[in-house]
Amino acid sequence: AVGSSVLSSGINAEYGGFTRTQPPAGRKIITTTRSHMQKSVQDAIDSCKPDSVIQIGGSGSKCVLVADGTADAYLFASPGTKKWDTCAGEAIIKALGGTFTDVYGAPIKYDADVSYPNKNGVLAAMSNHDFYLSKIPADIMQRK
Repeated sequence: AVGSSVLSSGINAEYGGFTRTQPPAGRKIITTTRSHMQKSVQDAIDSCKPDSVIQIGGSGSKCVLVADGTADAYLFASPGTKKWDTCAGEAIIKALGGTFTDVYGAPIKYDADVSYPNKNGVLAAMSNHDFYLSKIPADIMQRK
């Protein structure tokens, strides 16, 4: 059934067409850009000390990896994505109980008065968002 959940038991949850597997505790897999890697992105990823990194194109693809439990966080500590790249993925991650912000922890705004680029990057996670946020390097945090 759509929205049925057994996450409280730590096994998995089914959400309208896909099954979300609860990632193993302590695992850190980050998904990020395949084609727009910059020093700030690499530095932010390295500071999290991930077990592995999945580089894939498309913000939506990265959001699906987080939503289904394949990746633990989507991290892109650089301008580059646009509002139309992130809006649907953010809606899915939030609907499933995750958190989606810029790399400073602020909500991404979509109203008519904001610019299209996500100038402060993207950080999304189904859990442990605060851990990833706390690992953003100081030099990146000072750019705000």
